[in-house]
Amino acid sequence: MIKMLMYAAAFLLVLGQLADASGFRFSPRPNKAHLINWREWGSRVFEEAKEKDRLILLSLSAVWCHWCHVMDETTYSDEGVIDLINSNFVPVRVDADMRPDIDDLYNQGGWPSTVILTPEGEILSGGTYIPPEEMKAMLSELLRIYREQRQRIQELIREAARRAERGVRPVRTPERSDIEEVIRLLKGTYDSRYGGFGPGQKFPHPEAIDFLLSSYLRERDPELKTMITKTLDGMYTGGLYDDVEGGFFRYSTRPDWSEPHYEKMLEVNAGLIKNYAEAYMVFGEASYLKVVRKGIEYLKANLLDSRSGGFYGSQDADEAYYRRKDRRGLRPPYVDRTIYADSNSRTVSALLSAYAAAGDGEYLRIAKRAADFLIANLYDRDRGVYHYHLDGERHLPGMLSDNVLFGLAMLDLYNATGEAGYRTVAEEIGRFLLGNLYDADGGRFRPSRGTTGVTPVVRGLLSEFNAALSNYRAALLLSRLYRLGGEEGLKKVTEGLLRTLAASYEEFMVQASLYGTLLRWTIEGPVEFTIVAGGEKTGEFLSRLNRLYVPEKVVRVLSLPADRELIRESGYPLDEALYICKGKTCLHPVTDPEGVREVVEGVYRLLRGGRA
Repeated sequence: MIKMLMYAAAFLLVLGQLADASGFRFSPRPNKAHLINWREWGSRVFEEAKEKDRLILLSLSAVWCHWCHVMDETTYSDEGVIDLINSNFVPVRVDADMRPDIDDLYNQGGWPSTVILTPEGEILSGGTYIPPEEMKAMLSELLRIYREQRQRIQELIREAARRAERGVRPVRTPERSDIEEVIRLLKGTYDSRYGGFGPGQKFPHPEAIDFLLSSYLRERDPELKTMITKTLDGMYTGGLYDDVEGGFFRYSTRPDWSEPHYEKMLEVNAGLIKNYAEAYMVFGEASYLKVVRKGIEYLKANLLDSRSGGFYGSQDADEAYYRRKDRRGLRPPYVDRTIYADSNSRTVSALLSAYAAAGDGEYLRIAKRAADFLIANLYDRDRGVYHYHLDGERHLPGMLSDNVLFGLAMLDLYNATGEAGYRTVAEEIGRFLLGNLYDADGGRFRPSRGTTGVTPVVRGLLSEFNAALSNYRAALLLSRLYRLGGEEGLKKVTEGLLRTLAASYEEFMVQASLYGTLLRWTIEGPVEFTIVAGGEKTGEFLSRLNRLYVPEKVVRVLSLPADRELIRESGYPLDEALYICKGKTCLHPVTDPEGVREVVEGVYRLLRGGRA
């Protein structure tokens, strides 16, 4: 392919957005970006580009993105740029949050992403933030190349396609030693001075903390404890945390967690609420529970739609607002009132962890209400989960990430409540994924059901990364469903996924922690809790189990007398009790819910493989 013109740019974020009459959302500050004749993504764009023999200029933006707003105010407000684009290109604007499928295909390493495409959707060039003069120079040069070297461009595209066809995805059998390798990867990227991972700007990595907490419970390695607590303490005290209203900003520009970009994302806060809640359960540090409580208060005050029970996607950055300790009388930053399935599913799981840590029934109630909203408004048994809900309408079904995170949240709810309806929905999601998104020949899941309309030969810089993470989570969901129901088909698909994913996990550095968590489930196995009881006693067992932090656990509820035959077939007596096993090793049955407290050390011995 033509050498891509990569432009240096700060990676992300900071402010809000406004929508013009067309529905496109631009910077809230003065700009002329709306004077560009933007089109919405769709087949008509490619038809028009072919009819007019024009290149496509794709702008990937986000409502919370600082440099997207700067691009609107500078580059897309420059009259020369506006005229050049309107006269020679088919301009397309895409909201990266609403269309993650398109973002996955074309993102150039951050937001905004500016991508120049052929009429067939192939990438010619791209960058992130591009200043006005550089933009004019780039566009003029690409127009010249497209007019004068059309045949060479087509040859390069065909050659790239041939290389892709020849490429064989490597596979290998995953091993227990891979778990230790993931730990070594995390230790190698850990910042021992300030906590977190990497030497420069700092992003939270909730799933890495999840994996480290699980590893610490098994190994009791003091170095892992330090990695966890120093990271959590650094985020809490270093500037990433809003100590006035609660909640965390998206990332910090400095390694000591200071100088954050001030947008607040639902996804980020959900992951961190879960981290602090579970770290409190492990270490008993009171400040962690304070962070959890204040974080949920932030969500309730700013991102919770009190009418529906769903949560909005983000709140914009406003440095002047957030630097003030006294914010009374100030107008809060804009909230994007789109309800996204993926981040809401994460929030349900986070609230359940908060419920377990704090024992506050309100957190369970809020989690169930959000989940019930998702089931009623964004879930369809035949089409799967829709990506987002806005103005009473649902949009974009069949994305892998949405379905997987939703399914995992349903299993978390079943674990917490024992309500069979949540388990049933999770099982339906598993069947939907296998029937609609699984590529048996490739040994992995497709990211969507062909929603983009095009399949470029060379994809954006984040495409493979995002696809791998979604496949890790998909394998985790299937593994949890298999452990719960014992369906051999799920085990077979999971094993195939693992062979595909095992060959490349080291490429993803910190995010390899997801692969490590997957191996905890598949190679080491979960602790299984089976409740045989009826009426109030079931609830009593669940209430006490919820206060016990076990990162990889399966909960089954067999009801007396409704499941009498299943109880017999499973080999359990028809007596009320809690059974706790890992593999073929079991503890003595617990007949009194109060006795759950007494078996905690036995459960942790199971986690450590029976070691004292």
